[in-house]
Amino acid sequence: MKLTTVELVSVGLLIAYIAFFTQPANPSVKSVLASSVGSVVALLALVYVTAYKSLIVGVFLAIAYVLTVSSSVTEYLDPTAKPPSKEDDKKKMKMPEAPKPSLPKGDTVAHHAKAGKSVTTPPPAKEPVKPSATSKTEHFTLF
Repeated sequence: MKLTTVELVSVGLLIAYIAFFTQPANPSVKSVLASSVGSVVALLALVYVTAYKSLIVGVFLAIAYVLTVSSSVTEYLDPTAKPPSKEDDKKKMKMPEAPKPSLPKGDTVAHHAKAGKSVTTPPPAKEPVKPSATSKTEHFTLF
């Protein structure tokens, strides 16, 4: 696929726009795309360029459109909310300790093991694998 000079220049300009002007987006472009009419016109232009002119330019136009529209998200924070203190974080992160077994001094859990039959069951016996009948033996004489 050979690109023309016009396509290369437009892709270069779109890359510059994406790199430098989408974070935050240009207020004039955001105001045009904020209305439903502007958004529909931009999407129709994007589809026209992609379908009839150049696929690569259309892809970069779509990336620029998405980055420009997505930067208009507003987050609402509660001004009366109190940030969590460090003590609350420490309480949440502290894990409860496991209870220690009550053993006489110098004794360990291994000393309390009892000899006898194991409580686990042995695995089920498997039938031996039968070899398949080979009909042809290959000889690699080239190696």
